[in-house]
Amino acid sequence: MTDEAAEPGPEARAPRRIAVVPAYNEATTVEAVLERLYGFVDELVVVDDGSTDDTRAIVQGWATDRDGAQLLTFDRNQGMSAAYHLAFSRLRDRLARGELDESDLVYTVDADGQHELSSLEALADLTIEEHLDALLARRDLSGYPIHKRVGNGVVSAWASLWAGGRLHDVESGYRIFRLGALADALDYYRGYKYSETVEVAVILHRLGYRVRNDVVVPVPLYRSRTRMVDAVIDLAVIPRAAWRVRSRGRSLS
Repeated sequence: MTDEAAEPGPEARAPRRIAVVPAYNEATTVEAVLERLYGFVDELVVVDDGSTDDTRAIVQGWATDRDGAQLLTFDRNQGMSAAYHLAFSRLRDRLARGELDESDLVYTVDADGQHELSSLEALADLTIEEHLDALLARRDLSGYPIHKRVGNGVVSAWASLWAGGRLHDVESGYRIFRLGALADALDYYRGYKYSETVEVAVILHRLGYRVRNDVVVPVPLYRSRTRMVDAVIDLAVIPRAAWRVRSRGRSLS
């Protein structure tokens, strides 16, 4: 009697990698960021948030002969949160149509050059190896002004309290999400100006997803458009985001 060789099963599909880049008046940096990022991803979605400089024209010219590059636009500035919501909603629609898979990865990267893209491959590998639903990179803020570091610490501590899990840098926009988790969180996310980062972090924790926010990455360039009022907004929306999850009976924390 001879043993029959087991037939190999179908190979697991590698997750598709999609980058979302919000841009507002980043004419001096956006092309270099996109050019570098393009080599890491299968698709690249730029959202021009009503720029008044040459950002839109630069992105349109850059994307013309590049497969998988897409430009979404607002006619007037809506804020970073609205830009993310537009792009994420489009991805969720494609997920519902079966064009994308829940295991696909969504990267978020700023257009101003402050995110160290040399860390991106290692962050993606860690997300896959540890079966994470979200990896929110923790920025090395040692080069930031003291008031920015203190403000980030206060907001992150407040977010941790409502999230039910430790968040070290809740304002970081350098992130990798599993699309299925991100699409789920979108039902609970409202977003105002810059509050998307803190809301999504808290919501994912409250929904019981596996989130890491302790992997430190360097910051090659200090850039910040946020003001004190934005920190106040973040502090206000955090408990509201947690309550939206709890009020719908979804909180697993």
